[in-house]
Amino acid sequence: MYMSDFPDKIDGDAYRITWLIRRLFRVMGQVAAGYLEDLDVTSTDRAVMELVYPDKRLSVPDIARRYRVSRQHVQVTVNALMEKGLVTAMDNPHHKRSPLIALEQEGRALFETILARDQDALDAVFADIPRADRRQARETLEKLLNNLS
Repeated sequence: MYMSDFPDKIDGDAYRITWLIRRLFRVMGQVAAGYLEDLDVTSTDRAVMELVYPDKRLSVPDIARRYRVSRQHVQVTVNALMEKGLVTAMDNPHHKRSPLIALEQEGRALFETILARDQDALDAVFADIPRADRRQARETLEKLLNNLS
């Protein structure tokens, strides 16, 4: 288990939870990168596609706020997704210079493939974890995220 890598002389559940979340985030990212690679999709592409799936329309600044990254980072990703024909830019009635981004049909179909792969990976990861424990973990993580927001 990864706890053998935990720094000596650091105590406290809050620190250990944070340490585990960081490791879990990295490992889950590596797992996802593995099953996204043959689809020619990065984890960043996946995150942007998820925010507009199935039929949402968001501006680049809206995506950046929700994803909690810079607008420039999202713009680079959106440009790449547009070049692949996975998303499109549409007129934004609220802002002429900030179009709304939406999935193209091909992007929607690709994201449904990604969701199926996500589910397979999650089924394997959570196989030995009871539903009550999952619910408790989810509720705790939601509280942590809300406290940081």
